[in-house]
Amino acid sequence: MAQNQLLYPLFVQILLTFILLFRMGYLRFVALKQKQVKIKDIALGQGAWTENATKVERSFNSQFEMPILFYKVILVGLFLRIESNFFLISAWIFVISRILHSFIHSTSNHVPLRFRFFLIGVIVLLAMWLIVAFSVI
Repeated sequence: MAQNQLLYPLFVQILLTFILLFRMGYLRFVALKQKQVKIKDIALGQGAWTENATKVERSFNSQFEMPILFYKVILVGLFLRIESNFFLISAWIFVISRILHSFIHSTSNHVPLRFRFFLIGVIVLLAMWLIVAFSVI
């Protein structure tokens, strides 16, 4: 495995975050334009956005929770020159789980199914950190 291959799942995770940001902005703009929401009702973060905008907002915000540990494990893996195919496959599984989690979160928001993908991501991320930890021991 070429070590720079670890950057590809990292870039896809970052792209997901930007997609959610732009989708949230679009839905908020439409809600304001269609007068579904008034500026005075959201100006101080009162949470008066439409349901769809709120779903995407929550999904966007969740990209700054577990994915932060993903970014760090990738950077540490690059620093330590970890060249494990399992590590790379785990990175892709994490990103795919986040994409599916975000899709469910921002559409149907079916919590039991969303949680399954969240759990897959957490387990894979833990495995990645264990690989890192054992590589320095």
